[in-house]
Amino acid sequence: MSSSSSSPPWEQPESAHPQTGLTVYNTFTKSKVPFVPRKGNRVSWYGCGPTVYDAAHIGHARNYMASDIIRRIMEDYLGYDLNVVMNITDIDDKIILRARHKHLLNEYRAQTTSLTEQTIEDTSKALYEFANTTFKDLIEPRIGRPIGSDDDWKAFALAIDDGNDSEFAASDLKASMNYTAARNAFQALVVARQKVAEGKTSQAEAGELVDSCEDVMAPWLDRQHGADVTDQHIFRDLAAYWENDFFKDMDALNVRRPHVLTRVSEFVPDIVRFVQRIIDNGYAYEAGGSVYFDVAAFDGKNGHFYAKLEPSSKGNIALLADGEGSLSKRGNEKRSESDFALWKRSKPGEPTWTSPWSAGRPGWHIECSAMASEILGEQIDIHTGGIDLAFPHHTNELAQSEACFECHQWVNYFLHAGHLNVKGQKMSKSLKNYITIKEALTKYTARQIRTLFLLSQWNAPLYFDSKSMEEAIAVERLLSNFFTNVTALLRDSRLHQQGSSAQRRILAPELELLEALEDSKELVHRALLDSFDTLTAMRAIQEIVARTNAYLQRGRSGIDSQTVEAVALYVSRIMRAFGMVSENPAQTIGWGAQAAGADGQGTAADRESLILPVASVLSEFRDAVREIALSGGDKKALLTLCDRIRDKNLPDLGIVIDDHGDGRALVKILDPEEIQRSRERRDAEEAARKLEKQKEAQAAEEKRQARIAKSRQAPEDMFRTPEMCELYSAWDDKGIPTVDKAGEPLTKSKIKKLAKEHEAQRKLYSKHLESQ
Repeated sequence: MSSSSSSPPWEQPESAHPQTGLTVYNTFTKSKVPFVPRKGNRVSWYGCGPTVYDAAHIGHARNYMASDIIRRIMEDYLGYDLNVVMNITDIDDKIILRARHKHLLNEYRAQTTSLTEQTIEDTSKALYEFANTTFKDLIEPRIGRPIGSDDDWKAFALAIDDGNDSEFAASDLKASMNYTAARNAFQALVVARQKVAEGKTSQAEAGELVDSCEDVMAPWLDRQHGADVTDQHIFRDLAAYWENDFFKDMDALNVRRPHVLTRVSEFVPDIVRFVQRIIDNGYAYEAGGSVYFDVAAFDGKNGHFYAKLEPSSKGNIALLADGEGSLSKRGNEKRSESDFALWKRSKPGEPTWTSPWSAGRPGWHIECSAMASEILGEQIDIHTGGIDLAFPHHTNELAQSEACFECHQWVNYFLHAGHLNVKGQKMSKSLKNYITIKEALTKYTARQIRTLFLLSQWNAPLYFDSKSMEEAIAVERLLSNFFTNVTALLRDSRLHQQGSSAQRRILAPELELLEALEDSKELVHRALLDSFDTLTAMRAIQEIVARTNAYLQRGRSGIDSQTVEAVALYVSRIMRAFGMVSENPAQTIGWGAQAAGADGQGTAADRESLILPVASVLSEFRDAVREIALSGGDKKALLTLCDRIRDKNLPDLGIVIDDHGDGRALVKILDPEEIQRSRERRDAEEAARKLEKQKEAQAAEEKRQARIAKSRQAPEDMFRTPEMCELYSAWDDKGIPTVDKAGEPLTKSKIKKLAKEHEAQRKLYSKHLESQ
């Protein structure tokens, strides 16, 4: 096989067993292909788990909930027998750095017993070093020297317009984030110096400075003392903490746990054997105590092909370097920049395990190859993960595994979840543009977030913003209201059941609804077989719910409860298959109910806790009615009481009374917290509207005042302010700068730009003089 930029043919698996007709979008082929497991109905599945060094964010939720939805459809709807394996990456450069940073910051805090000049000097050095390292190609062209003082920082901040300069912002995706960290540190230093001058030098004051400057202090401390961190518990404890936190988030999102969980730290001997086998096969080499995969020895040899998933990314050095990790710069050890580490020799301050090559640790990519193969064997049906892992991580997984086993298709189906974007960018911890799962769950429910993901293709990019969530909330509310109404109607129907009326109940409207239900079932089934097209399936569910809601408008006397129940049970079944419903019996309608006792009634204590609040409300209502009646009150007072118990007292207990035109109210049982959230949402929306109006008025006034203030400045003075004198040193007779601070003449384009600003100010100033 030649190492061309096109992908090699993908081999369609074959099986003598009957198939479901499922097709899946396979990253190998960039198309939908028939899904054929290797062993009948049994499916082996490996999913890339998290690197546990920080809180999981909503981008992770998109990946793991998308996989969970696919898994549930396959297990609960299509009936596949899955064996799901997921890894935890608990050995990684990010974990090592984060653990060291945390440890060194904690040590520094403990040793800093008061706010002193030394503390301020340390923090200043850290800031200057951070700025010079992070903005190394931007500082000297702007101010002509490295940053070594507060005045240098001020000059740089002014030169880049406090981070708003377009050229600066476009220089690096992380430029704005890093500038914010540096600016916050500088502002904290200003405050700290003022506190020292005022004699406020307690340990708490020192702690505030360190806390505000963590982002600049941590790398400074690490460069000085990182190599001295030798206690391996420091690294293990951090990983264990965030692993536990990750699974709390997954449980909160109702994501099923894997059948088998593997941790890198528990499989190091297996990884060492896997690496040795690749070396023995001639596809890897040792250099300086590290082991590297030899891409040139693999690609195009013995029928192998490198970069199957994304051939166009082959040779992308930036992506390859990112996959190697920030601690893995090792000079000229590698034969080629495309080669990647299978085993890394550890440097001082890094955890170590024994191997034939050095005291070191596994590379990132090798862990998944070794652990997946150890549990699932030499070939896997499904491999899942985010699309950002396709190159280089999954690409390198494939190469390693196929080099180890001398096979040509280690994985049959790669299913990659699409990016989740925020403000036009992929959500990323490194960019710090993320919303943690816990933060998201303070604003939205897990079911609303899952609804958002169901309303998009699992492998397509998705925008997470208030607009997309509004649609998800509306759909979830439609379903919730449907389940609530149907449950209440069925309960009411059973309470008032009077036997047969000797009249036929299944007439044209019922037959039409049942036919629509069958059409919906067919549409949903086809959609789910079509690469888990939950968007089309959800639209079909919305349609049958809308049809049923229209049918319910006939009123209680004009509907057949069994027909309605058939629709509700089917919708509930699909919601269970999507993970929208907690694990509950198949014949339950809606989102499920609280567990009861063995007799279905709950314990005596349960019954008291449920009944007593309602009884108290009814008792108070009775007392008030009696008082009105005994005092000769009018019916208006009675109706006011009825409204209060309907609108306030009972909803607080999760009971909603829905007045109907036939004079008999319908009783609905809802989650009191959901009712409260709905109230708070309405109140918040109203408050937000008022606040927005106030902000608009205030902004308009501030803009007016700023324009008035600006109009008072003579154009010949506008470039001679103290701030401008930090940038320029000579001006023409109009006051337009001609020479910068370093004595260099300004370029023609720069002078032309300044002249335009000068002319705009001249016109503004003239209008001001005319108005006097």
